[in-house]
Amino acid sequence: MSNQFEAVGDMTDWPRNEPNKPSQAAVFGVYHPKNGKRWEILWTGKFPELEPALYWAAKKEMEAVRKGKWAMASRVVWQHDLTPEQAVAAVRKQMEPQVNRALGQYRSGADIDIGSGPMRTVGPDEDVPRIVEILPPGGDGDPLASFVIPPKDPLARRQQGGEPPAG
Repeated sequence: MSNQFEAVGDMTDWPRNEPNKPSQAAVFGVYHPKNGKRWEILWTGKFPELEPALYWAAKKEMEAVRKGKWAMASRVVWQHDLTPEQAVAAVRKQMEPQVNRALGQYRSGADIDIGSGPMRTVGPDEDVPRIVEILPPGGDGDPLASFVIPPKDPLARRQQGGEPPAG
């Protein structure tokens, strides 16, 4: 049984994020073993374009799990007129039923199946951007290096804001 997984959610009713546009990001803790389910905003940021927002939010999400000891943390990046509180509330409204299902399975030690909805699990072989951190021996302290491995597929890179459309 594995209680580690990665999931992504699609906010289909939001405008699609596009490269080279000002972007906002929020990183939030969803579940902490000592404090329970919180949906607590940990960090927010405004960025001149999409790519730095995605990178910063991914790094901060990893920091929340590694240093903050959150069992479940997430991030949201958007380019329309919402406050961080409104963005996180919208994510919570759409995805909380699947999060509750995953948390119940996590607590019971069962394999995690998030069911149907706007979230889906990300497989280990899926062609998506991956953030990599190299930690000192023992895994404590700040990362020695951090970088993103982009998707191999050019279309996937464009969809993630990693390269401009061809033509």
